[in-house]
Amino acid sequence: MILGLSRYGGLRTPSETLSLRWDDIDWELNRMSIPEPKVEHHEGRGIRSCPIFPELRPILDEAFEIFGDKSEYVVAAPQYRAAANTAMGWKNANLRSEMTRLLRRAGVSGWPRLFHSMRASRQTELQREFPLHVVCSWLGNSPRIAQQSYLLVTEEDFAKAAGVAKVMVEG
Repeated sequence: MILGLSRYGGLRTPSETLSLRWDDIDWELNRMSIPEPKVEHHEGRGIRSCPIFPELRPILDEAFEIFGDKSEYVVAAPQYRAAANTAMGWKNANLRSEMTRLLRRAGVSGWPRLFHSMRASRQTELQREFPLHVVCSWLGNSPRIAQQSYLLVTEEDFAKAAGVAKVMVEG
């Protein structure tokens, strides 16, 4: 669930993924009201609305079927919430370490900035289809931050510019 919310929802980890409640999901309108603990101190911030993207919907559906009546939170992991949500605010909950262990077990190489990279990939994908201000509203960042920290140049960009089919690059 954490991976789905990070990769396909573009949520910040751990604060947003661990704060999201089932009550924040509007199944009929296909929207999420995402709590924004990181920026709630800014005027007009604290909760943003984001579509439930098609890639995320089946993950949410399955999790709700399993945990919807057992947990108030979408990520049913109180140990992570307890570790991350402290009196001093949100902090690292060792999700990266756990993710690295899971990737290693699956035989997959990790990559730098695991969760940030998933959010950046989502921002880049959405940017191809929707205007910058719309994507920034959904993901909760500014156009300046998106351009500075999240938008990526991809192999698809090179292939499109060269007028060729996408080439797989080993990394």
